[in-house]
Amino acid sequence: MDKRYQVFVSSTFTDLEEERKHIIQTLMEMDCIPAGMELFPAADEEQWDFIKKVIDDCDYYLLLIGGRYGSLSPEGIGYTEMEYDYAVAKGMKVLALVHGAPDNLAQIKCEKDPILQEKLSNFREKVCTGRLVKFWENTDQIAGMVALSLTKTIKMYPAIGWVRADLVPNEDTSKEILKLQHTISDLENQIDQLKTKPAGLDNLSQGNDLIEINIGFKAKLKTDDTLARHKSYKIGLSLTWNNIFEYLSPSLIVENNENELLILLSNCFRKYCAEDLKEALDNGNLKSAINFTAYTEDLRLILLQFRALKLITLSTKKHPPSDTNTYWTLTPYGDQLMTELNAIKRTD
Repeated sequence: MDKRYQVFVSSTFTDLEEERKHIIQTLMEMDCIPAGMELFPAADEEQWDFIKKVIDDCDYYLLLIGGRYGSLSPEGIGYTEMEYDYAVAKGMKVLALVHGAPDNLAQIKCEKDPILQEKLSNFREKVCTGRLVKFWENTDQIAGMVALSLTKTIKMYPAIGWVRADLVPNEDTSKEILKLQHTISDLENQIDQLKTKPAGLDNLSQGNDLIEINIGFKAKLKTDDTLARHKSYKIGLSLTWNNIFEYLSPSLIVENNENELLILLSNCFRKYCAEDLKEALDNGNLKSAINFTAYTEDLRLILLQFRALKLITLSTKKHPPSDTNTYWTLTPYGDQLMTELNAIKRTD
């Protein structure tokens, strides 16, 4: 959102009127809003409350010191110094431009009263102590100093600033935004809850419990040296539910259909049951086993169990009418378990 920053320009007035014009022109060219003595050229005690309100509305405070201390308040403090003290007390970021050679200024721009000269000297010392200041000697230097110093200050210490009223959300919009934020927070909490293991599932077979599933294949007898065809065989093998879910679940991150899952289940046997398969072939005196295939009824039993365990759910993604496949996808809890099972573990 485009912002404009308001800058309070503080200085004595009549002796620095030309310099102030340069500062104000520079601020306007930077799309900033200048505020200062032009609003209240006659400083008096009655206007002090008004001055403080203007400073309160500003984002940054710019102090310009020349050769004069300026008008005194009833307490004997110059209004420029009062403005500076007030801005510092508020914690505002202060940009200070101090004349580097006040002795070279024209007499008309310098204090003749020794008391005011001392006050100015003390004020200069206070401003220059513990603070970065810029020293200027002629009016032409001021615009560049203001532009560089303010740009850096805004970048390092961005303030609240001002925006157009039509860019600020109205009350109804703010209420709607707040309502949506609450809704988002509630949904995030619900998702976090869904990622945890649901209650009431302890009576179901799961995790490292074993399930025996059939797998079909074709093979020849080891004693058969002819060109006879391979014969069909079927054996039962045991896997854990986690073995099966670990292998199938990555394909369900988006969704997958039962035909593809059946192929993956067949490959799952070959990964986790390689030794059992070899032993079964040896016991059956079989060789040249090919075409390992899981059975649809076993896959559907597995999918039913995963659904009962709240690990998967039917996909709601739209498909063409010609696509008659059944698609499944992970639940938030299923996604969490899939990540835990498949994430690469650190080895000590």
